[in-house]
Amino acid sequence: MALVAGAVFFVTKDDGGGTPVAGGSSSAAPTVSESPTDEPTVSESPTGEPTAEPTDEPTEEPTDAPGGAPATGFKGQWQSSEGKTLTIGEKFTSGQYKGYYNCNWIASGDGILIGIGQDRSDGSFRIALAPMGSNDESKGKGGNLVRVGDSVKISWDKGGTDTLDWVG
Repeated sequence: MALVAGAVFFVTKDDGGGTPVAGGSSSAAPTVSESPTDEPTVSESPTGEPTAEPTDEPTEEPTDAPGGAPATGFKGQWQSSEGKTLTIGEKFTSGQYKGYYNCNWIASGDGILIGIGQDRSDGSFRIALAPMGSNDESKGKGGNLVRVGDSVKISWDKGGTDTLDWVG
């Protein structure tokens, strides 16, 4: 087995009956290219195996699109400056919770609460959360969300509000 990391490689030998033994290691000689290209350069390692050298150009488009939250909807992650975090995941497509979204809330004092959410006909979103690993209903939370630009405002059933900004 060979492990190539940068210009250093390690070879191990395992004859099936004992502990692998590290082989020798050496550095590949540097090479200079006369003209830069956008393609990775392929050279040979000291063992004769081809290796690809990375370029400075990204190979994939960034996954986070600039511009903030989607124009509509509540799916995603929202967070306050105090670290309160609401994550609204995928909509269940079958089972008892079909049509509801998977939700969780993390906040100092509340701990981790998990639950469900659902779009409402007036454009708001309703969440119902319970403490993770507990059946104590008094520690549960329910609330209504509305979009305010790239933020959501939660009006809690037991009083109070939280405004959370889009983070992804």
